[in-house]
Amino acid sequence: MIHLGLGSAEDNSFLGVNHAKNVIDFFDDKNYPFYSDAHPQLDGVFFYDKHVQPSGDGCVGAILKANHGNITAETLYSDVAGFHGTGDA
Repeated sequence: MIHLGLGSAEDNSFLGVNHAKNVIDFFDDKNYPFYSDAHPQLDGVFFYDKHVQPSGDGCVGAILKANHGNITAETLYSDVAGFHGTGDA
């Protein structure tokens, strides 16, 4: 299974995608099945957590929740990516 994110500048939307050989699931800020206290549902914000939920690891969710409504590129770069390492690229 790989996890992807697809964004559209045209309508300012974002989808999370889980893809495997015989599976493709699309998620948005409303229908992701793993929302919890550690991975909170935030209107207009979708994010994956590299830790399988529920794990109790609330680091990324806590950062995004604290900045909800004012999440900037700088927030994502300096706080989220720096705290919660990105992929292997």
